[in-house]
Amino acid sequence: MKYSKISAFITAACLTVSLAPAQPLTTTDAVYYAWTEAEDSVNYDDIRYDLFSDHAVVKYCGEKKGDVVIPSEIEGLPVTKIFDGAFYSEDITSITLPDTIDELSSHMCTGCIALKSIRLPANIKSIPEFAFDGCKSLEEIEIPSGVTEIGRSAFDSCRSLKKADLPEKLEKLDMSAFSDCALETLNIPAGVKEIPSHCFAGNNFTEITIPENVETVDSWSFIECPNVRKFTVLNPYCNLESRLDFIINGDVRDENGEPVNLEAFDCTCYGYMGSTLEKLAKSAKYKFVALDEEKELRLGDPTGDGFIDAVDASNILAAYAKFSTNAGTPSADDYATSDVNKDGFIDAVDASTVLAYYAYLSADGTDSFEQFMAPAVTTTTTTTAVTTTTTTAATTAKSTTSTKTAVSTTAKTVPGTGTTTTRTAQTTTTTMPLIELPKIEI
Repeated sequence: MKYSKISAFITAACLTVSLAPAQPLTTTDAVYYAWTEAEDSVNYDDIRYDLFSDHAVVKYCGEKKGDVVIPSEIEGLPVTKIFDGAFYSEDITSITLPDTIDELSSHMCTGCIALKSIRLPANIKSIPEFAFDGCKSLEEIEIPSGVTEIGRSAFDSCRSLKKADLPEKLEKLDMSAFSDCALETLNIPAGVKEIPSHCFAGNNFTEITIPENVETVDSWSFIECPNVRKFTVLNPYCNLESRLDFIINGDVRDENGEPVNLEAFDCTCYGYMGSTLEKLAKSAKYKFVALDEEKELRLGDPTGDGFIDAVDASNILAAYAKFSTNAGTPSADDYATSDVNKDGFIDAVDASTVLAYYAYLSADGTDSFEQFMAPAVTTTTTTTAVTTTTTTAATTAKSTTSTKTAVSTTAKTVPGTGTTTTRTAQTTTTTMPLIELPKIEI
């Protein structure tokens, strides 16, 4: 043996006094401590392993570069565990772990700035804290289906990580688990009850949906996510533990903490009427759309977000471009929301009208869109009556035919545009002849 049991015992005793943790470890804090007594230690392919009676432990790979492949066994012993910080290296680009490993360790890949991919063992139940902290080149991670817990800062600052599908059996996420990554989509499994602080802060989501099973969303959970345009909470009683703009916002700061993104955060919240989200959305001045409200088709608001603004005008112009090139046919909903002047067409005039109303509101106008449009319609009706009398000698009857022609002209001026559309309608009415019969003397 390279290390006697007596020496190992003395070393373990000293380290236990000086380094023993103050509190019991949870699964996500698991660390394979140095004072664990190894029976032997070997180097294989520039990787050091500690050997025990029934298993081997990956001890250190710091000298390795490029691809690292851990074998399933060393000297006939299955490799089942990894020592804390075992893969710390700036030169490792990929790691392949065998399924014999049943437990990872905290900080196992901390600082592996060149690591792009890792194959995790299928049988692990948790990913410990700081396991992949600072792996800024890691692009994708396949989390095994049996994982139920992801520890604190497990993937913190993995700034190239765009995809990480959470397994269905996941029950617990710890704070900052995926903070400062580049995630574009998010699925939250049915077993998760809480989204802790900073859990998904600083990502590239465009839509976030919090499912019914989530009971609590802590402060700072989704801060510094400037691309989010849709935030949905399906649990009307979900405990949102702060002001909504302290939970989700578009702030972006540099390394010194100074803001670098000063653009307005354009996010619409979707939830149920009377919900916690509705209350906090209004307080934070975020747009809110009720999921339990029947869809209302509002003239001038094709986006259906409850506001008539430049976005709606742009939407109408896009529809005009689409329909004018025969790329589609307007639906009844399209006409109900986008044909604002009701001339049977969706075109630039409609978009200009919406922009004019938006400018009117921006200048503190208070009229509704319908009121804004109403004064622009005037109708003039001219009626001409023509009477023709015909006398028939044989019957001494007088036949009178009365014809009336009504001409109706409607002129509509589009508000704020100076454009006038005119429609003329002509109606002709003919009265049946009146016959005067001869007198008969009795």
